[in-house]
Amino acid sequence: MVSVDGFFAGVDGDISWHNTDAEFGEFANKQTAQFGTMIFGRVTYDVMAGYWPTEAVVKNDPIVAAAMNNANKIVYSKTMSQAGWQNTLLRKEINVDEIKKLKTESQKNISVFGSGQIVRQFAKLGLVDEYRLMINPIVLGSGKPLFDGCLKLKLLSNREFKNGNVLLCYEPA
Repeated sequence: MVSVDGFFAGVDGDISWHNTDAEFGEFANKQTAQFGTMIFGRVTYDVMAGYWPTEAVVKNDPIVAAAMNNANKIVYSKTMSQAGWQNTLLRKEINVDEIKKLKTESQKNISVFGSGQIVRQFAKLGLVDEYRLMINPIVLGSGKPLFDGCLKLKLLSNREFKNGNVLLCYEPA
């Protein structure tokens, strides 16, 4: 989820502007089935780990909750001492060889959610094969930018949603 002006979160990490509906929910169900390992920075991990395992979410969104809770996860944090969400490995720093090995061994996609700092680090290390940006029809004006600096991309596909969101899939050019 990204605003038209390139922010993945608003001021103070606000994501209340994320534009979701039934069509998006169906898309999310299909997309999460493609994920093998999920990668997070500490802030996004804390949000996800505090949300997906809850009883209410498991009951109300069982398909995505099961995918999120059962998937292998890596959280990068220099401050955490342990990761309590099931199937989560804690790493202090990105090991390029570890990620390359994971990419060759995985039968499913490795996905980074939110985690702007991790996305930027992975991009600089040449570890991103595809960007899936769900552009929400909102201009935030300020917040947490997904990218810093110039990054040339090649459009692979796009999809319009009835709620005004547009999914843009790119590969590094």
